[in-house]
Amino acid sequence: MTKSIIYIILYAACNVSGAAIIKFQLRGSTLSIWKEWYRLLFNLNFIIAFSLIVISALFLFKALSTNQFSLVIPIATGINFILTTAVGYFLFQDRLSMLSYLGFILIISGVFILSVNNHEYVK
Repeated sequence: MTKSIIYIILYAACNVSGAAIIKFQLRGSTLSIWKEWYRLLFNLNFIIAFSLIVISALFLFKALSTNQFSLVIPIATGINFILTTAVGYFLFQDRLSMLSYLGFILIISGVFILSVNNHEYVK
């Protein structure tokens, strides 16, 4: 289980980092004209961000190879959501509602329950 969690955390970190870099690149841009698309797609930061997202997929594939699909995907989704929410809050000043906090708590609880419940079935 430990290997799976490490790969899942690496997946989420790369995925969210790549998305955050792209979000920074999109500041002030609406992507409404081809020139903005061209500027985005051929920007070194975008290429790095896209590479991080591809690498994140590779970490997810590795996590899937080490454990059950029904365990890896929910945990990966939960950790990815938690990290995305934290980055949105701290880097982009996204506002969180009470439902967001409740969802955050439920996700953490769900990841914990899945981890404990499936611990004896892990390879």
